[in-house]
Amino acid sequence: MKDFTPTAEQISLHGLGFIQVKLPANRRLHVWHPDLPRRSCYQWSAIHNHRFSFRSTVLIGQQVNRRYTVVASPDGNHDRISHDGPRGEKGGRLSYVAERVMVWPGGNEVYGPGQSYSMEQLEYHETPNSGIVVTLLEKLHEGTVHASSLIMHGREFDQSFDRFQLSPDNLWAFVVDALKHGDGANPEKGLAA
Repeated sequence: MKDFTPTAEQISLHGLGFIQVKLPANRRLHVWHPDLPRRSCYQWSAIHNHRFSFRSTVLIGQQVNRRYTVVASPDGNHDRISHDGPRGEKGGRLSYVAERVMVWPGGNEVYGPGQSYSMEQLEYHETPNSGIVVTLLEKLHEGTVHASSLIMHGREFDQSFDRFQLSPDNLWAFVVDALKHGDGANPEKGLAA
């Protein structure tokens, strides 16, 4: 039986460079900040999917969303990394190469405050944001197939990213900083230091 245990913490760091805050009614606040750490292989493994469909509404900043077409291929340019292992002591799931795939990018979709976009369950995308971005994610339908990431073939997926490397107080400081940025204040620099 597959383990779908969600992250237990109300606030947590994600290897794709954002903070997730659990909210009631199957919602999540996502906060991107340029000073947040990312997994070491991020530049080769930002494309991913979700086991649920969702709607995301931008609250602060500009959200960039790029969708991808992905097809299994023995000569593919990427490896599909399945995240269906148990959660480890650093908060991430044990992950492994499941197959080779060919990947074709779509165009950039750009959304500003008040705008929303939706993603279907298991649809591949990336969010190559820069600067501070805050979104409200609403899960719409949850499936039973685990999420996957894609990594360029020949690169190694980072299994050692520590979701607990920043304290909850430090994570909340990033959230407050991002929300202040949305009010027009100048964001503080160097929160990760």
